[in-house]
Amino acid sequence: MTNAQALSLAGVRVRYGKTLALDGLSLELNRGEIAALLGPNGSGKSTTLAVAAGILDPEAGTVMACGVERKADPDAYARAIGLVPQEPALYEELSAEANLLFFGRLYGLSGYDLRCRVAIALDRVRLTDRGQDRVGTYSGGMKQRVNLAIALLHDPPLLLLDEPTASLDPKSRDSLFADLHRLRDAGHAILLTTHHLDEAETGCDRIVVLNRGTVAAAGRPCELIRHQSTSRAVLYGQLREPLPHFFVKGLRRRLGKGVEVEVTGRRLRLAADTQEILGQALAMVLADGITIETFRTPPGRLEMLLRNPTPVPEEAAAE
Repeated sequence: MTNAQALSLAGVRVRYGKTLALDGLSLELNRGEIAALLGPNGSGKSTTLAVAAGILDPEAGTVMACGVERKADPDAYARAIGLVPQEPALYEELSAEANLLFFGRLYGLSGYDLRCRVAIALDRVRLTDRGQDRVGTYSGGMKQRVNLAIALLHDPPLLLLDEPTASLDPKSRDSLFADLHRLRDAGHAILLTTHHLDEAETGCDRIVVLNRGTVAAAGRPCELIRHQSTSRAVLYGQLREPLPHFFVKGLRRRLGKGVEVEVTGRRLRLAADTQEILGQALAMVLADGITIETFRTPPGRLEMLLRNPTPVPEEAAAE
């Protein structure tokens, strides 16, 4: 494990009864980096986070945080990580400051050191001016920021977040990611799980796609997207009525070889090299008197990646 690495999982295997949840999973996370775990339900995201947080013991493999092997020194490992659960674990009748003081004492902090750390943590999540207010009066986004402040009390180099924006509105999501970017820029490593593909693409430095307990693809968002095979402009339509075979054949001939036309019953698929060519093809279809009742575009780029992950070559991911 290099000095830059904040987390290293190597050959991790976890079973739930007869179900293999993680199958020799290996991943690394560097300091000053935000990585997102993506994958369908049952892919191993929550299990991976639980192993990294020290909540779950794997039956095989090694788990290290900042050069500390978890089994060799559990206490030092715990000091290296900060966990932010999905649901804010807070006492709503207490103020944010009182919550932080309470959890700080559980970390073994006390006295002047604890009060300094509480003040610093509130400042890092921009809640200094609301620190004396009851948490029960906070919005969902503010509660999540208190949750993050608790994880920061002992200033861990590695932060683990379980779907931190799951219940937040778009403005609160943006605000939380602004905090995470500042922490990354200060040298923290951040690993999070999310179902919001847009925030993984725009808010994270690296994406790790899990499938059946293994890493199916990993790399920078732009590299993962660039290496997907789906690069053509595509449009799906629902026809009012099926088209005769000879009509479809004539349509293909008029549109030319650069446009794909597929008709199955009342379903129409058009594909072309560019959006401009696709638009021209659609105009010709409509000009032929074909009625298309509904249109839709294919799934987003990262959604396509999750449905059919294509591993990125190591040299490309490292560029």
